[in-house]
Amino acid sequence: MYLDANFFVIATIAEDEKGVRARAIANEIIKGKLAITSSLTIDEVMWVLLKKQFKHDIRPIVEEIYGMKNLEVKEVPAGIPLRALDFMEKHDLKPRDAFPLAIMEHFGVKEIVSDDADFDDIPGIKRIKI
Repeated sequence: MYLDANFFVIATIAEDEKGVRARAIANEIIKGKLAITSSLTIDEVMWVLLKKQFKHDIRPIVEEIYGMKNLEVKEVPAGIPLRALDFMEKHDLKPRDAFPLAIMEHFGVKEIVSDDADFDDIPGIKRIKI
């Protein structure tokens, strides 16, 4: 499964039911469920935390992501932006939604943990709701 940026943000700062659910998914991963994300997702997490006034929490949160058991942070291959453009055009997506799809396709991943309903309309992709 691929972990979207909003998963990490919700898991670390949300106190509501979504935060509880995101942390439960994180615990499933720590206990053995394999997951991936990308360095581009980490960039987005950092930007959102900065915008939400969590500047001093960025380093510990990013270090926690990199240290998360059973999670692999993948580099973004050079051809991913071109494939993301295909997803943008075909599904009328924003770049921040198209990139995860292109990365998922590249690594053969069919599930995404995300709070973003735009992924619900993509054939062959299952969104795990937060």
